[in-house]
Amino acid sequence: MKLFNVFSRLIFFLTIALVPLWIQAQGNLVSATKIETIKLVNLSGKESRINLDKTIVIVFLSPECPLCKNYLPGLVKLQNANKQINFYGVIPGNSYSLKDITELKNEYGINFDLLTDRNKKLSKYLGATTTPEVFLINKMGVIMYSGLIDNWASSLGQKRLVITEKYLEQAIKDQINGKQTFKKTIPVGCLINDI
Repeated sequence: MKLFNVFSRLIFFLTIALVPLWIQAQGNLVSATKIETIKLVNLSGKESRINLDKTIVIVFLSPECPLCKNYLPGLVKLQNANKQINFYGVIPGNSYSLKDITELKNEYGINFDLLTDRNKKLSKYLGATTTPEVFLINKMGVIMYSGLIDNWASSLGQKRLVITEKYLEQAIKDQINGKQTFKKTIPVGCLINDI
């Protein structure tokens, strides 16, 4: 009977400890099927989709956004250092032609897929509001991190001299090392719109 009481209490305390994490994870969960059915367009003008067969990084970009341009070399390096993760650059809306996006890719040596989200279905589904804004999503559909790339841009027009928090890089390291962390920061940059 004592063993049963100990076991019951253990289950009770584990439930209390783990339920908040489970609830938080559910709030960060997206449907892999939904993401994979959203039609995007690649630089060849063909329909393309994001595949969640492994962990991915989605970064919302704009060819005109100065912050996006500043972050592109670092994103290329991060992709090179983490080949086990697929990176996707997504340009939401209709403001930019495939030529504009191809020029951006060539100018910055972007080594990951650039896709257009003409109807903003992916940006709406993920709740993206800003460029640049990143989402680290594991293959189970859990958003492990979303928001800023790092803390260089503290607010619109304000930049730090020294970056002290590399949010995306740390989230990728945590994911690779099997740490189940969930973090969200508020992105700074250009609003997603079609002006």
